[in-house]
Amino acid sequence: MNPVDLELVKLKRKWQQVIKNNPEKPMLIALGEKHETDLFDGFIKSRLSEDYDGEDIFLIHYQEFNGLNSFGQSLWQEWKEYYELLEKSGESIPGWEIAPSDQQFKTDAYKAFYPLLDVKNKFPNSKNSQIFLYIAPVRISDINELSVWIKEWCSLCEKSGIKDIKLVWAEHHIYKTLPAPPSAYSFRVEVDIHQLMQNTAAHTNRKKNSADTDFQQQILIASNHLSKQRFNEAEFALNKAVKLARKQQNKQGEISAYFMLTQTYAAERKKDKAEDTFRKILEEVEPDSPLEIQMYMNYGSYCLGNSKKAKAEESFEKAAETALKIGEYAMAIECCRIIGTLNDTVLTRDKMILYFEKCLDIAKLMEPSTRESSSLKFVASMLFIQYKGDTEKKMALDHEMTNYFGKDWKVSVERPKYD
Repeated sequence: MNPVDLELVKLKRKWQQVIKNNPEKPMLIALGEKHETDLFDGFIKSRLSEDYDGEDIFLIHYQEFNGLNSFGQSLWQEWKEYYELLEKSGESIPGWEIAPSDQQFKTDAYKAFYPLLDVKNKFPNSKNSQIFLYIAPVRISDINELSVWIKEWCSLCEKSGIKDIKLVWAEHHIYKTLPAPPSAYSFRVEVDIHQLMQNTAAHTNRKKNSADTDFQQQILIASNHLSKQRFNEAEFALNKAVKLARKQQNKQGEISAYFMLTQTYAAERKKDKAEDTFRKILEEVEPDSPLEIQMYMNYGSYCLGNSKKAKAEESFEKAAETALKIGEYAMAIECCRIIGTLNDTVLTRDKMILYFEKCLDIAKLMEPSTRESSSLKFVASMLFIQYKGDTEKKMALDHEMTNYFGKDWKVSVERPKYD
């Protein structure tokens, strides 16, 4: 069994437990990180496969939510197409229509709920089945309207006394889109992504005594240990990875393992070891390469975290020089932006302006698409404030940025505290 299938088996057990323990709940909400809800989505899709031999019925819908008086109708229309195929292929299959209702409803949720109830009543083979309606709209016109629609659906379920028709929803466990109805049951989907990666590597890389395979395995093992703050174990795995990378003459892999070691040492507050490892990285990394730029930037960030501003500036300066030399202009702008921001004080304001203006010079060398994705708008917005009463410079800057990005080029930036 491959690692993803193993996670799906675990999720299936979790799902069965949730169903068993919450028979009266009309709605089930799966909560998790993005990779966890993606796996749940895959689990629900697997219920539609030919290999699935369960009795339960899963209806899956990604269509957009356009309003509380049209969503139920659109769901039913989609089911009706399948139902009409059954009518043509089978014998004595009763017709299927939305029955009119004298009740007053806030939404058209009843247009989806009552037809499903009708299916359970008309078809003997579905009487003992549960029906799960999984909705994951690709676009939501109004989240408040969707919330009202869902609440009415849940109310219809509860009033009918039917426990075999359930609505299913999935979303991030922290950044929630939908206010959960009081009658819904929320459960956490949990997948150890580092363990999954490690198992995947072990499953897919069957070749024994391969330096490349073993290197990747050690990196994954180290990542797993780091995520659980098991630093000694991570160090051991990373030192093995360094040796394996050298054996296969994988310089980029060796540098990456060294960098992970600096993170491990920093987390353990072993500053001398972290410094030594950074020194080794900068000595051994390929000169004038994007990786060299990245490592100088990483070292600069490390220095800032340890209150070594002068060393940080020196490192970002070196990164900027190399980036300009090899045409990595977006990285060059980022380095100059950082140096400028570090000098956002009364005494060093001129230096900040100098480095921000360097960003403008670099931007002239860039392709439009690269310029658009850089931090140039932020830099220019800061400069516009710094130019204060210098109308001529402000007008020139505004003209230049308007040519690049249009009239609405400015972004929100914090004004200097010393203004």
